[in-house]
Amino acid sequence: MITFDPATHTYTLDGQPVPSVTTILKDMNFIDMTWFTDYGRDRGKLVHTIIEWHITGELDESTIAPELQGYLDAWGAFTSDTGFLSTEIEKPLASELYRFAGTPDHIGKLNGKEAVIDAKTGVIYPHVGLQLAGYEILATRPLKRFGLQLKEDGRYSLKEFRDRQDSQIFKAALACWWWQKNNNLRRG
Repeated sequence: MITFDPATHTYTLDGQPVPSVTTILKDMNFIDMTWFTDYGRDRGKLVHTIIEWHITGELDESTIAPELQGYLDAWGAFTSDTGFLSTEIEKPLASELYRFAGTPDHIGKLNGKEAVIDAKTGVIYPHVGLQLAGYEILATRPLKRFGLQLKEDGRYSLKEFRDRQDSQIFKAALACWWWQKNNNLRRG
């Protein structure tokens, strides 16, 4: 049984804390936090919520701040151009085998194939391929992997991650994370 506390961004699996996909990548230095800002993080959270509510029909578009409207427009352009249909939105997943968890932005159908999409309001960095590989492992089935950059001006950029080594690299990072934890070299 998985539980997720959004306030602390922590996961527990069967009552035991487990690391998230992003925690593993941050702690193992695949993500350089130098360029991340509180504003960018907050903007990303708001845009994710807007998109989720748009998909579920809960969004009152008149409540969207003008500076965020372009990101929803970009999502609309993406779904219109590609026919992408979200079947799982922000659904926490966990692996009993590997003892980690994460919440993919979207799993759904893209061009007739099952895909995992990570939506970003900023740059799509190389670590996104590893992040998506972690989500694919959690989904326990093969998925096409895409980073979707939503832009303020209503445009978008879609990047597919095809390197199958991403999964092995993620698993190696996870093994190193647990080794450090089990040898009292990590607190988290």
